Amino acid sequence: MFHAQLRFQDGAALSVPVETGEALAEAAARQDLPMRHDCLSGDCGACLCRATSGKTESDPTGLLSSEEEAEGLRLGCQTRLASDAIFELDYPLHPTPSAAGRYEAQVIALERLNPTTSRLVLHLENAEDLTFAPGQYVRLRPPGLRVARPYSIASTPDALPEMELLIRHVAGGTISGWLEDQAEVGQKVRLQAPLGGFALDDRSPCQIFIGGGTGLSPLLSMIRAARGRSGRRLLCFGCTAPPDLFHMEELRALEAERPDLEVRIAVMRGAPTGTETGTAVDLLRQEDLEPGCAVHLCGPPAMVAAAQQFLRDAGVAPHAIRAERFAPRA
Repeated sequence: MFHAQLRFQDGAALSVPVETGEALAEAAARQDLPMRHDCLSGDCGACLCRATSGKTESDPTGLLSSEEEAEGLRLGCQTRLASDAIFELDYPLHPTPSAAGRYEAQVIALERLNPTTSRLVLHLENAEDLTFAPGQYVRLRPPGLRVARPYSIASTPDALPEMELLIRHVAGGTISGWLEDQAEVGQKVRLQAPLGGFALDDRSPCQIFIGGGTGLSPLLSMIRAARGRSGRRLLCFGCTAPPDLFHMEELRALEAERPDLEVRIAVMRGAPTGTETGTAVDLLRQEDLEPGCAVHLCGPPAMVAAAQQFLRDAGVAPHAIRAERFAPRA
């Protein structure tokens, strides 16, 4: 048996006894320790951590690049210990989100924001004990369907029992088909929540958010929740073409009312007034990367990879870069 020390963002630490051959996240779950996880199969990235000391053995995963593995990033569900080890987690121990539970919810608003995106607002039942951290996600299962799909929460914890989800339509997708043909206000759906380890680095005086498409969801939750807090915040948001843009009025309203926030928006072609031509990554400039800044990424895999490469080349420390990871599914 080996021991893993989990070091949380707020400085708290816990020791986890790990059996030989046992995955780190499985050991933490077995002992009811608050290491966040979901699938335990290497598909969701919820149990992401950074090994800073000790020897580990990990199964191959498509969610982490060779560069990220070299920087110490590990999926706890795919990592076994070969010695005592220390792992850093990107979220605080306190306050701890509630344990993942199952909830019923009613659709109270359904809006097609553009040809590829829908806004779904739910009213959760019996959610008095539900708490989540901005950046976390839910698994949504509509009525009559056997599958559930993960969607980041765009609203803030203060908005509960209401919850906003931004959902991208995928050709042939199960949830997309439900949204297009069956979903309506008043319907009941089921949720598993809260899930995920993507979290705001609130220790930094400078927070940068880079999002593409519905990757805006967890970033928007973080930005909305930071209202009234000190610090500098920059959102770089990109879409493919003008018809793919959404929440433009809210983003500009947030920027106008909050001196701490700057919003930059880009489309890859046909940029309308008030936007730039390019990707969300193209909106980032070297002078934005002041010492101590923390960068939060969420969007298509190609966008996330391009942002990570830009940040590495610019000298941003690996521990200052956070990315949400999902294996794409229909």
